[in-house]
Amino acid sequence: MLETQRLILRRFYPSDAEVMAQAADNKSVSKNMRDGFPYPYTVAHAESFINNVANNFDGAGQHCGIFVKANTTENPSPEPVFVGTIGMMAKNDIYFRTWEMGYWLAETAWGKGYATEAAKALIRWCFETWPELNRIEACANGGNKASQNVLRKSGLVEEGTRRGAVCKNGEILDEILFGLLRSELS
Repeated sequence: MLETQRLILRRFYPSDAEVMAQAADNKSVSKNMRDGFPYPYTVAHAESFINNVANNFDGAGQHCGIFVKANTTENPSPEPVFVGTIGMMAKNDIYFRTWEMGYWLAETAWGKGYATEAAKALIRWCFETWPELNRIEACANGGNKASQNVLRKSGLVEEGTRRGAVCKNGEILDEILFGLLRSELS
């Protein structure tokens, strides 16, 4: 579990499936995700994701739920509130020292800095925990300016554009690649 000023990042529990499905079942959320993130998004999808993450954790990567801390100005309730997910996936073969970061937030959590806060914490933790990790990268669709801003604010550097690399809902889109090297971590 990681804590930031406003957030708790922790592994998923089976009991998280219902709130995850409620947050993810949103066309505005799914439009910037890969096709493996379905819309509509059901409790069964959330249960499958949580089960897959729990059963396939091999120490090379991390998936967390993002929760706003309880009893705060932003969440006066006595329980943390689920607002999204963030994860790292290890690459393989010659790319084994590179991990890919991905995240999504419930639409109600957009524009509050949660994704940036969570990304900064997870990036630092991954570099501190895995000394052989050399690079973290992430991609954002060309039209997803909010995600591009999250990546920049989290310290990643825009490295290039993969022109016409994405087909989402029948639309051909550019993909913007961002990266951060261990030596660049401030």
